[in-house]
Amino acid sequence: MKKVLFTIALTCATLLSSAQFTIVSSMSSPSEGDSWEISNFTNNMGIGYSLNEKIMIGTSKNGDNYDVFARYNTGFGFICLESPTNNMSDNMDVGYGMYINVYDNLSVNPMYMIPLNADSNGNREGGFSLGISYNL
Repeated sequence: MKKVLFTIALTCATLLSSAQFTIVSSMSSPSEGDSWEISNFTNNMGIGYSLNEKIMIGTSKNGDNYDVFARYNTGFGFICLESPTNNMSDNMDVGYGMYINVYDNLSVNPMYMIPLNADSNGNREGGFSLGISYNL
């Protein structure tokens, strides 16, 4: 039994030590009449795990709820799928973003996301967002 636990611990340690974790955040603009605050940058923070050079999966906080996301690196940018943890298939968004390297492992990520399904009014309005990511 000790050998099994040691093997599992060694495998997990190897995977985590060779892993590429990324901290992500999306900026949200303040409501009309409000000023910019640090919460505009921290309301949508999350962490991603790079499975390989092309694929990243992760989770981010969206207000009081959590979203899951997946990114596929296309070289110049990435294709992104994002969904809240409840009613995932009904509320999924898809989009394209770019990595603009600012300094070392810090990058700015402009991204355009559009819902896969129309809302109750039949609209599928997309949105532009600006994010920041840091590779650990």
